[in-house]
Amino acid sequence: MSRLHATIFISAILLFSIQPMIAKVILPSWGGTAAVWTACMMFFQTFLVLGYGYSHFLRRCLTPKVAFFVHAGVLGTASIVLLVTPVTPVPIEGPNLTLSIVATLAIAIGLPYFSLATTSSLVQAWHHTIHSARLWQTSPRLGQSTYRLYALSNFGSLLALASYPFLIEPWVPLRWQMPGWTWAFIGFSAICLWAGSATIRIEQWANPDSGREDQEINSAGHRDQRGRYGSLSLMVLIVLWFLLAFCPSVLLLATTNLMCQEIASVPFLWILPLSLYLVSFMICFDRPGIYRRRYFAPLLLLSVIAGIGIVQAHIYVSIVIQVAGLASVCFFMAMVCHGELERLKPAPGQLTLFFLIVAIGGAGGGVFVAIVAPHLFDSFLEFQVALLLGIGLMVACMWIHATRAAAMSRYGFSAAALLVAAVVLASLMYQVSPEFRPDEIFRDRNEYGLVRVSESDGYRNFISGNVDHGGQLVSASKSFTPTGYYGPSSGIGVAMRRIGELKTAFSRADRPPAKVAVVGMGIGAMLAWGQPQDQFVFYELNPLVESIAREHFSYLDLFRGQSVVNIGDGRVLLERQFRESGSGQFDLIAMDAFSSDAIPQHLLTIECFQLYLKHLSDDGILVAHVTNRFVDLTPVVYTAAQELGLTTWYRDDTGCDGKRQTTWILLCRQPEFKNIPWMRELECQPQNTAHVRWTDDFASLSSVTRWSTKIDVAELQASRSAVAKEKALPK
Repeated sequence: MSRLHATIFISAILLFSIQPMIAKVILPSWGGTAAVWTACMMFFQTFLVLGYGYSHFLRRCLTPKVAFFVHAGVLGTASIVLLVTPVTPVPIEGPNLTLSIVATLAIAIGLPYFSLATTSSLVQAWHHTIHSARLWQTSPRLGQSTYRLYALSNFGSLLALASYPFLIEPWVPLRWQMPGWTWAFIGFSAICLWAGSATIRIEQWANPDSGREDQEINSAGHRDQRGRYGSLSLMVLIVLWFLLAFCPSVLLLATTNLMCQEIASVPFLWILPLSLYLVSFMICFDRPGIYRRRYFAPLLLLSVIAGIGIVQAHIYVSIVIQVAGLASVCFFMAMVCHGELERLKPAPGQLTLFFLIVAIGGAGGGVFVAIVAPHLFDSFLEFQVALLLGIGLMVACMWIHATRAAAMSRYGFSAAALLVAAVVLASLMYQVSPEFRPDEIFRDRNEYGLVRVSESDGYRNFISGNVDHGGQLVSASKSFTPTGYYGPSSGIGVAMRRIGELKTAFSRADRPPAKVAVVGMGIGAMLAWGQPQDQFVFYELNPLVESIAREHFSYLDLFRGQSVVNIGDGRVLLERQFRESGSGQFDLIAMDAFSSDAIPQHLLTIECFQLYLKHLSDDGILVAHVTNRFVDLTPVVYTAAQELGLTTWYRDDTGCDGKRQTTWILLCRQPEFKNIPWMRELECQPQNTAHVRWTDDFASLSSVTRWSTKIDVAELQASRSAVAKEKALPK
């Protein structure tokens, strides 16, 4: 059976290596938002359902011989499509981000991915049939061998995921990854057809009811569900299969979203939770004896408590604790759900139906997080919803089946589960109930994340995710005063206040109009530094942010100059503008794009800095806002400046309230600027700055991540009083 084992192993590697690869390719087209990976996962899970449904159809409606030739046609067509039209995803624009991404992926890799998605269940059906027809007498443990193919598939998937951030992404240029995958797929197609050719000589599939051992023995050596769950109907079993697959899928995407919203949407943070998810499949289906309720159920409850604590403290918890805590919740929930799923699995003759329902449950979780949750919730409540569902399923399975020795312990465990569920419910109510956020005047969520507006004591804040992104004094006399991150001593404040002096320094007698581009609009607070003759052009990814800036803040209305807001990714729009109308000749370009505290990497690569320079006037200034709690972006910017021959200045500012620590880097082409007195007041490059070069092909967070392990309680308390202190300062 080595051919079948090789086929299923290679297909799993290709199936899961394309996931981070294609997601990274299309990530910049949608602004580097965490929603890109969520939408990609929904596509992957949906096509997995189609693949399992196709395999189930072949198994139920066609003979093995006809099914082989049908599948040969699918593989051949997919190979020809890849050869004729190489994988070059062209973004499809549409009103809905998720559906646009799904459509883009369907056109780019739909048929090849579908072909790979059919392999796991189809090859297992081939294995069952070939084994029954030829080798039944020598292999009484058919069920064990067949279900272990599923574990082998998950091992190949895990290997592909683990190798991408450590072997492929750092060493293979992105432009070479897709062609390499194409040729690997063509080779796989040949191996798959070679492996399945044995079914041509078999007239019918193995009968699901054939063989007493086939019916009664599962991969753990126990009797199947009719012996262990005899009181459950097939419909109840199908519902349990669905829910036990649905719950960990929701939690997988919810934890990934939470990590990416605060840090960055990068392959490593996509792959870690997904790898743990697959590890749970491998353990439960290949070594089911490892899963023991008395161990994993308490571990799940403890991890749930830790996860809720992390969610409540959010950005004030270090990256190590965040990632470790959220990943552990994902893993233990997956272990419990997949462990119970393994106990409920049918005999091998029904495996295509079983895996089809499991795939539908996984895809249902993806659809719920990607499409339903952003419209149903105004916070990331799917995390708590998945925890409550998982705890409920765990208790239900414990009551459905328990040995006599464990019968009494389930009472105590049910009580403990009820207490933990109460904690989760309290966290959910804290985020839902207006009573716990009396200062909040607006909250909403879309595919790009969560945004809020709060007002207290005459000061209004804009909050993206969990991070304050600026505010405005409500008083009419002070509403156009620079505040927060953009005070007089900030990098943008220094650049805007002195832009007239720069122009005068280069023989411009009068203060001509300044043309300013801002990548990352926020609430338009930078307009407070503009003059009536100035022109501001904003590039904002999230359309909801513009709506908030116009409805809840007044910078756009109060600015007497010209301001234009372009909705879309800043890099994509600037590239399009350069192609269509040439350089924008901006006097100042400000990079201030964040989603919560996450950074869009594609806006800080060498290629993107080159694009900025194309749009910058000869004596213009490029201002980079590099403040970040988890990542030190200073080496990235300085490395790009050094390579492009730019003069740099460094600004570490404490903000108007003395608490908002912000970091700015100013860059320009003219070395003569160092002779200007006010420029000499700024700092030069900090000493011992590392060399970190980000390109569109290579951009790793590992070398610039702050790997601390602390919970900043003091800063959490200080942040609550920062706004109040700012209001008390004279303006």
